[in-house]
Amino acid sequence: MAGVEIRPVHGRADLAAFLDLPWRIYRNDPNWVPPLKSSVRELLDPARHPFYGGGTLAQRELFLAWDGRQPVGRIAAILNHAHNRFHGESVGFFGFFECEDRQDAASGLLRAASEWLRQFGVSALRGPVNPSTNYEAGLLVEGFDGPPVIMMTYNPPYYAGLLEGFGLDKVKDLYAYVSPVHGGHLERLERANERVRRRQPELTTRGADLKAFPREVRTVQEIYNSAWEKNWGFIPMSEGEIEWMARELKPLVHPDLLRFAFVHGEPAGFLLALPDWNPVLKQLDGSPWRHPLRTLRIALTAKPEKMPGLRVITMGVKEKFRRRGIEGVLFAESVRKALDIGYEYCEYSWILEDNELAKRTVRVMDGELYRIYRISEKPL
Repeated sequence: MAGVEIRPVHGRADLAAFLDLPWRIYRNDPNWVPPLKSSVRELLDPARHPFYGGGTLAQRELFLAWDGRQPVGRIAAILNHAHNRFHGESVGFFGFFECEDRQDAASGLLRAASEWLRQFGVSALRGPVNPSTNYEAGLLVEGFDGPPVIMMTYNPPYYAGLLEGFGLDKVKDLYAYVSPVHGGHLERLERANERVRRRQPELTTRGADLKAFPREVRTVQEIYNSAWEKNWGFIPMSEGEIEWMARELKPLVHPDLLRFAFVHGEPAGFLLALPDWNPVLKQLDGSPWRHPLRTLRIALTAKPEKMPGLRVITMGVKEKFRRRGIEGVLFAESVRKALDIGYEYCEYSWILEDNELAKRTVRVMDGELYRIYRISEKPL
Protein backbone atom coordinates (compact mmCIF):
# COMPACT_ATOMS: atom_id res chain seq x y z
CA MET A 1 0.00 0.00 0.00
CA ALA A 2 1.44 3.37 -1.01
CA GLY A 3 1.97 6.11 1.51
CA VAL A 4 -0.37 9.06 1.81
CA GLU A 5 0.26 12.71 1.06
CA ILE A 6 -1.54 15.41 3.05
CA ARG A 7 -2.33 18.55 1.09
CA PRO A 8 -4.39 21.68 1.82
CA VAL A 9 -7.57 22.05 -0.17
CA HIS A 10 -7.10 24.56 -2.98
CA GLY A 11 -9.58 25.26 -5.74
CA ARG A 12 -12.94 23.90 -6.78
CA ALA A 13 -11.74 20.41 -7.69
CA ASP A 14 -10.17 19.86 -4.27
CA LEU A 15 -13.28 21.17 -2.52
CA ALA A 16 -15.45 18.83 -4.59
CA ALA A 17 -13.22 15.92 -3.56
CA PHE A 18 -13.55 17.02 0.08
CA LEU A 19 -17.35 17.11 -0.16
CA ASP A 20 -17.63 13.84 -2.11
CA LEU A 21 -15.37 11.70 0.08
CA PRO A 22 -18.09 10.49 2.53
CA TRP A 23 -19.91 8.75 -0.33
CA ARG A 24 -16.85 6.47 -0.67
CA ILE A 25 -16.38 5.94 3.06
CA TYR A 26 -20.03 4.97 3.67
CA ARG A 27 -20.88 3.33 0.36
CA ASN A 28 -21.70 0.01 2.09
CA ASP A 29 -23.14 1.41 5.33
CA PRO A 30 -26.97 1.36 5.40
CA ASN A 31 -27.10 3.56 8.50
CA TRP A 32 -25.36 6.58 6.99
CA VAL A 33 -27.53 9.59 6.13
CA PRO A 34 -25.94 11.74 3.39
CA PRO A 35 -25.79 15.44 4.26
CA LEU A 36 -26.93 18.08 1.82
CA LYS A 37 -23.75 19.07 0.03
CA SER A 38 -24.95 22.64 -0.40
CA SER A 39 -25.33 23.04 3.37
CA VAL A 40 -21.86 21.61 4.06
CA ARG A 41 -20.35 23.82 1.37
CA GLU A 42 -21.93 26.91 2.92
CA LEU A 43 -20.80 25.92 6.42
CA LEU A 44 -17.22 25.64 5.16
CA ASP A 45 -17.30 28.99 3.36
CA PRO A 46 -15.45 31.62 5.46
CA ALA A 47 -16.55 34.41 3.15
CA ARG A 48 -20.26 33.66 3.46
CA HIS A 49 -21.09 31.85 6.68
CA PRO A 50 -21.52 34.08 9.77
CA PHE A 51 -19.82 31.49 12.00
CA TYR A 52 -16.51 32.95 10.78
CA GLY A 53 -17.51 36.60 11.14
CA GLY A 54 -15.25 37.50 8.24
CA GLY A 55 -12.33 35.99 10.14
CA THR A 56 -12.97 37.85 13.40
CA LEU A 57 -14.90 34.97 15.02
CA ALA A 58 -13.23 31.93 13.46
CA GLN A 59 -10.83 30.70 10.77
CA ARG A 60 -10.39 27.33 9.14
CA GLU A 61 -8.12 25.32 6.87
CA LEU A 62 -9.12 22.15 4.99
CA PHE A 63 -6.85 19.19 4.28
CA LEU A 64 -7.16 16.04 2.18
CA ALA A 65 -5.17 12.81 2.47
CA TRP A 66 -4.27 11.44 -0.96
CA ASP A 67 -3.12 7.98 -1.92
CA GLY A 68 -1.97 8.64 -5.45
CA ARG A 69 -4.95 10.24 -7.15
CA GLN A 70 -7.45 8.86 -4.64
CA PRO A 71 -8.56 10.90 -1.60
CA VAL A 72 -8.69 8.64 1.46
CA GLY A 73 -9.34 11.14 4.25
CA ARG A 74 -10.23 14.71 5.09
CA ILE A 75 -10.20 17.15 8.02
CA ALA A 76 -10.92 20.79 8.86
CA ALA A 77 -8.65 22.67 11.26
CA ILE A 78 -10.75 25.30 13.07
CA LEU A 79 -9.50 28.27 15.05
CA ASN A 80 -12.53 29.45 17.01
CA HIS A 81 -11.66 32.91 18.32
CA ALA A 82 -15.15 33.31 19.81
CA HIS A 83 -14.73 30.15 21.90
CA ASN A 84 -11.27 31.07 23.14
CA ARG A 85 -12.32 34.60 24.07
CA PHE A 86 -15.44 33.41 25.89
CA HIS A 87 -13.72 30.62 27.84
CA GLY A 88 -10.29 32.18 28.26
CA GLU A 89 -8.72 29.19 26.50
CA SER A 90 -6.21 28.71 23.70
CA VAL A 91 -7.46 25.52 22.03
CA GLY A 92 -7.77 24.63 18.39
CA PHE A 93 -10.48 22.38 16.99
CA PHE A 94 -10.85 19.83 14.23
CA GLY A 95 -13.98 18.67 12.46
CA PHE A 96 -15.53 17.26 9.28
CA PHE A 97 -13.21 14.30 9.82
CA GLU A 98 -13.68 11.32 7.51
CA CYS A 99 -11.11 8.67 6.77
CA GLU A 100 -10.56 5.16 5.54
CA ASP A 101 -9.38 2.67 8.14
CA ARG A 102 -5.76 3.76 7.81
CA GLN A 103 -3.79 5.10 10.73
CA ASP A 104 -1.22 6.71 8.45
CA ALA A 105 -3.92 8.82 6.78
CA ALA A 106 -5.70 9.72 10.02
CA SER A 107 -2.50 10.65 11.85
CA GLY A 108 -1.31 12.64 8.86
CA LEU A 109 -4.53 14.64 8.76
CA LEU A 110 -4.57 15.29 12.50
CA ARG A 111 -0.90 16.26 12.40
CA ALA A 112 -1.53 18.71 9.56
CA ALA A 113 -4.44 20.27 11.47
CA SER A 114 -2.27 20.51 14.60
CA GLU A 115 0.59 22.18 12.75
CA TRP A 116 -1.71 24.72 11.10
CA LEU A 117 -3.28 25.57 14.48
CA ARG A 118 0.05 25.70 16.31
CA GLN A 119 1.03 28.82 14.37
CA PHE A 120 -1.70 30.66 16.28
CA GLY A 121 -0.29 29.62 19.65
CA VAL A 122 -2.99 27.13 20.64
CA SER A 123 -2.16 24.68 23.41
CA ALA A 124 -4.42 21.74 22.52
CA LEU A 125 -6.33 20.07 19.68
CA ARG A 126 -9.98 19.25 20.48
CA GLY A 127 -12.82 17.70 18.51
CA PRO A 128 -14.57 16.66 16.46
CA VAL A 129 -16.94 19.60 16.05
CA ASN A 130 -18.53 20.59 12.75
CA PRO A 131 -17.52 23.42 13.21
CA SER A 132 -18.50 24.10 16.86
CA THR A 133 -20.69 22.70 19.62
CA ASN A 134 -23.54 24.83 18.28
CA TYR A 135 -23.67 22.51 15.27
CA GLU A 136 -22.97 18.78 14.94
CA ALA A 137 -20.46 17.64 17.54
CA GLY A 138 -18.85 14.51 18.87
CA LEU A 139 -17.60 11.16 17.60
CA LEU A 140 -20.05 8.28 17.88
CA VAL A 141 -18.43 5.68 20.18
CA GLU A 142 -21.46 3.62 21.29
CA GLY A 143 -24.72 2.85 19.49
CA PHE A 144 -24.00 1.88 15.89
CA ASP A 145 -27.14 -0.19 15.37
CA GLY A 146 -29.21 2.35 13.48
CA PRO A 147 -29.13 5.63 11.57
CA PRO A 148 -28.66 8.93 13.39
CA VAL A 149 -31.48 11.38 13.96
CA ILE A 150 -31.47 14.85 12.47
CA MET A 151 -28.35 16.96 13.11
CA MET A 152 -26.52 14.20 14.97
CA THR A 153 -23.25 12.71 13.80
CA TYR A 154 -22.53 9.21 12.57
CA ASN A 155 -19.26 7.45 11.80
CA PRO A 156 -17.78 3.96 11.49
CA PRO A 157 -16.73 2.29 14.78
CA TYR A 158 -13.06 2.29 13.78
CA TYR A 159 -12.84 6.10 13.93
CA ALA A 160 -12.37 5.98 17.72
CA GLY A 161 -9.24 3.86 17.28
CA LEU A 162 -7.86 6.26 14.66
CA LEU A 163 -8.18 9.23 17.00
CA GLU A 164 -6.77 7.31 19.95
CA GLY A 165 -3.90 6.17 17.75
CA PHE A 166 -2.91 9.81 17.32
CA GLY A 167 -2.99 10.36 21.08
CA LEU A 168 -6.37 12.02 21.50
CA ASP A 169 -8.02 11.30 24.86
CA LYS A 170 -11.58 11.81 26.03
CA VAL A 171 -12.39 15.23 27.44
CA LYS A 172 -16.22 14.98 27.49
CA ASP A 173 -18.94 12.51 26.51
CA LEU A 174 -22.29 13.59 25.10
CA TYR A 175 -25.31 11.35 25.74
CA ALA A 176 -28.34 10.59 23.60
CA TYR A 177 -31.46 9.07 25.15
CA VAL A 178 -34.49 7.62 23.40
CA SER A 179 -38.01 6.81 24.54
CA PRO A 180 -41.35 5.94 22.97
CA VAL A 181 -43.98 8.68 22.95
CA HIS A 182 -46.95 7.51 24.99
CA GLY A 183 -49.64 8.80 27.32
CA GLY A 184 -47.96 7.50 30.48
CA HIS A 185 -45.44 10.30 30.23
CA LEU A 186 -48.18 12.85 29.83
CA GLU A 187 -50.15 11.87 32.92
CA ARG A 188 -47.15 12.33 35.21
CA LEU A 189 -46.06 15.58 33.59
CA GLU A 190 -49.47 17.20 33.42
CA ARG A 191 -50.12 16.60 37.11
CA ALA A 192 -46.89 18.45 37.86
CA ASN A 193 -47.77 21.04 35.22
CA GLU A 194 -51.03 21.88 37.02
CA ARG A 195 -49.24 22.37 40.34
CA VAL A 196 -46.65 24.68 38.74
CA ARG A 197 -49.32 26.81 37.07
CA ARG A 198 -51.32 27.15 40.29
CA ARG A 199 -48.21 28.42 42.08
CA GLN A 200 -47.23 30.73 39.22
CA PRO A 201 -50.23 32.34 37.51
CA GLU A 202 -47.78 34.80 35.92
CA LEU A 203 -46.36 31.94 33.80
CA THR A 204 -47.60 31.76 30.20
CA THR A 205 -46.57 29.48 27.35
CA ARG A 206 -47.16 29.25 23.62
CA GLY A 207 -45.94 27.61 20.44
CA ALA A 208 -44.04 29.34 17.67
CA ASP A 209 -45.59 31.88 15.32
CA LEU A 210 -43.79 31.23 12.03
CA LYS A 211 -45.45 34.31 10.50
CA ALA A 212 -43.47 36.42 12.99
CA PHE A 213 -40.30 34.42 12.50
CA PRO A 214 -37.75 37.25 13.01
CA ARG A 215 -39.30 37.98 16.42
CA GLU A 216 -39.20 34.32 17.40
CA VAL A 217 -35.54 34.10 16.38
CA ARG A 218 -34.64 37.05 18.59
CA THR A 219 -36.47 35.43 21.52
CA VAL A 220 -34.61 32.16 21.01
CA GLN A 221 -31.27 34.00 20.87
CA GLU A 222 -31.99 35.92 24.07
CA ILE A 223 -32.87 32.79 26.03
CA TYR A 224 -30.19 30.59 24.46
CA ASN A 225 -27.28 32.92 25.14
CA SER A 226 -28.44 33.44 28.72
CA ALA A 227 -29.51 29.91 29.69
CA TRP A 228 -26.44 28.07 28.38
CA GLU A 229 -23.66 30.54 29.24
CA LYS A 230 -22.24 28.37 32.04
CA ASN A 231 -22.39 25.06 30.15
CA TRP A 232 -19.19 23.28 29.16
CA GLY A 233 -18.24 24.11 25.59
CA PHE A 234 -20.98 26.74 25.16
CA ILE A 235 -20.33 29.56 22.69
CA PRO A 236 -22.76 32.49 22.33
CA MET A 237 -24.26 32.68 18.87
CA SER A 238 -23.97 35.95 17.00
CA GLU A 239 -27.09 37.53 15.56
CA GLY A 240 -26.03 36.66 12.03
CA GLU A 241 -25.21 33.08 13.00
CA ILE A 242 -28.50 32.36 14.71
CA GLU A 243 -30.45 33.97 11.85
CA TRP A 244 -28.59 31.77 9.36
CA MET A 245 -29.35 28.64 11.38
CA ALA A 246 -32.96 29.68 11.85
CA ARG A 247 -33.45 30.07 8.09
CA GLU A 248 -32.16 26.53 7.60
CA LEU A 249 -34.38 25.13 10.36
CA LYS A 250 -37.59 27.02 9.53
CA PRO A 251 -38.78 24.56 6.83
CA LEU A 252 -38.19 21.68 9.26
CA VAL A 253 -39.98 23.10 12.30
CA HIS A 254 -43.44 22.10 13.46
CA PRO A 255 -44.66 25.27 15.21
CA ASP A 256 -46.31 23.39 18.08
CA LEU A 257 -43.01 21.69 18.95
CA LEU A 258 -41.15 24.95 19.55
CA ARG A 259 -42.47 25.97 22.96
CA PHE A 260 -41.85 29.30 24.72
CA ALA A 261 -42.34 30.16 28.38
CA PHE A 262 -42.78 33.72 29.68
CA VAL A 263 -42.93 35.12 33.22
CA HIS A 264 -44.76 38.43 33.44
CA GLY A 265 -44.21 38.66 29.70
CA GLU A 266 -40.42 38.25 29.87
CA PRO A 267 -38.94 35.37 27.85
CA ALA A 268 -37.95 32.74 30.41
CA GLY A 269 -37.31 29.50 28.54
CA PHE A 270 -37.88 27.52 25.38
CA LEU A 271 -37.87 23.94 24.15
CA LEU A 272 -37.11 23.00 20.56
CA ALA A 273 -38.07 19.59 19.24
CA LEU A 274 -37.63 18.86 15.54
CA PRO A 275 -39.27 16.09 13.54
CA ASP A 276 -36.61 13.60 12.50
CA TRP A 277 -36.29 14.43 8.81
CA ASN A 278 -33.33 12.10 8.29
CA PRO A 279 -35.39 9.44 6.46
CA VAL A 280 -36.17 12.14 3.88
CA LEU A 281 -32.58 13.39 3.74
CA LYS A 282 -31.40 9.85 3.12
CA GLN A 283 -33.60 9.64 0.03
CA LEU A 284 -32.25 12.96 -1.32
CA ASP A 285 -28.73 11.46 -1.37
CA GLY A 286 -26.95 14.77 -0.85
CA SER A 287 -28.88 16.92 -3.31
CA PRO A 288 -32.49 17.44 -4.37
CA TRP A 289 -31.26 17.35 -7.98
CA ARG A 290 -29.64 13.90 -7.87
CA HIS A 291 -33.00 12.14 -8.16
CA PRO A 292 -35.54 14.73 -9.45
CA LEU A 293 -38.56 12.42 -9.55
CA ARG A 294 -37.87 11.19 -6.04
CA THR A 295 -37.50 14.79 -4.86
CA LEU A 296 -40.81 15.73 -6.47
CA ARG A 297 -42.55 12.87 -4.68
CA ILE A 298 -41.01 13.91 -1.38
CA ALA A 299 -42.00 17.54 -1.90
CA LEU A 300 -45.61 16.52 -2.51
CA THR A 301 -45.89 14.12 0.43
CA ALA A 302 -43.35 14.93 3.16
CA LYS A 303 -44.75 16.89 6.08
CA PRO A 304 -43.44 17.35 9.63
CA GLU A 305 -46.32 15.39 11.11
CA LYS A 306 -45.59 12.42 8.85
CA MET A 307 -42.12 11.78 10.23
CA PRO A 308 -41.92 8.74 12.56
CA GLY A 309 -40.04 10.42 15.39
CA LEU A 310 -38.59 13.63 16.71
CA ARG A 311 -35.55 14.96 18.50
CA VAL A 312 -35.55 17.32 21.46
CA ILE A 313 -32.57 19.41 20.41
CA THR A 314 -32.44 21.95 23.17
CA MET A 315 -34.32 23.10 26.24
CA GLY A 316 -33.20 25.91 28.48
CA VAL A 317 -34.47 28.28 31.13
CA LYS A 318 -32.79 31.50 32.21
CA GLU A 319 -31.01 31.05 35.51
CA LYS A 320 -33.25 33.43 37.46
CA PHE A 321 -36.32 31.39 36.44
CA ARG A 322 -34.94 27.94 37.28
CA ARG A 323 -36.22 25.62 40.01
CA ARG A 324 -39.79 26.79 39.38
CA GLY A 325 -40.87 23.77 37.35
CA ILE A 326 -40.84 25.60 34.03
CA GLU A 327 -38.75 22.86 32.43
CA GLY A 328 -41.45 20.31 33.28
CA VAL A 329 -44.19 22.53 31.87
CA LEU A 330 -42.35 22.83 28.55
CA PHE A 331 -41.79 19.07 28.44
CA ALA A 332 -45.46 18.36 29.26
CA GLU A 333 -46.69 20.61 26.48
CA SER A 334 -44.20 19.18 24.00
CA VAL A 335 -45.22 15.60 24.83
CA ARG A 336 -48.91 16.51 24.49
CA LYS A 337 -48.32 17.95 21.03
CA ALA A 338 -46.13 15.00 19.98
CA LEU A 339 -48.77 12.55 21.16
CA ASP A 340 -51.54 14.45 19.36
CA ILE A 341 -49.53 14.54 16.13
CA GLY A 342 -48.70 10.85 16.36
CA TYR A 343 -44.91 10.64 16.74
CA GLU A 344 -43.66 7.21 17.76
CA TYR A 345 -40.33 7.96 19.43
CA CYS A 346 -38.24 10.84 20.73
CA GLU A 347 -34.49 11.26 21.05
CA TYR A 348 -33.13 13.66 23.67
CA SER A 349 -29.72 14.81 22.52
CA TRP A 350 -27.21 15.74 23.24
CA ILE A 351 -26.78 15.91 27.02
CA LEU A 352 -23.45 16.42 28.77
CA GLU A 353 -22.44 13.30 30.69
CA ASP A 354 -22.27 15.29 33.96
CA ASN A 355 -25.53 17.23 33.53
CA GLU A 356 -27.41 15.37 36.25
CA LEU A 357 -30.51 17.58 36.14
CA ALA A 358 -31.07 16.97 32.42
CA LYS A 359 -30.38 13.25 32.82
CA ARG A 360 -32.96 12.98 35.61
CA THR A 361 -35.50 14.83 33.47
CA VAL A 362 -35.19 12.44 30.53
CA ARG A 363 -35.33 9.43 32.85
CA VAL A 364 -38.75 10.69 33.98
CA MET A 365 -39.66 10.32 30.31
CA ASP A 366 -38.43 6.70 30.42
CA GLY A 367 -35.45 7.81 28.35
CA GLU A 368 -32.89 5.07 27.75
CA LEU A 369 -29.23 5.94 27.16
CA TYR A 370 -28.53 4.37 23.78
CA ARG A 371 -25.79 6.41 22.11
CA ILE A 372 -22.61 8.09 23.32
CA TYR A 373 -20.63 10.72 21.43
CA ARG A 374 -17.15 11.82 22.46
CA ILE A 375 -15.10 14.99 22.34
CA SER A 376 -11.39 14.27 22.62
CA GLU A 377 -8.30 16.37 23.11
CA LYS A 378 -4.52 16.26 22.78
CA PRO A 379 -2.01 18.81 24.12
CA LEU A 380 0.09 20.48 21.44
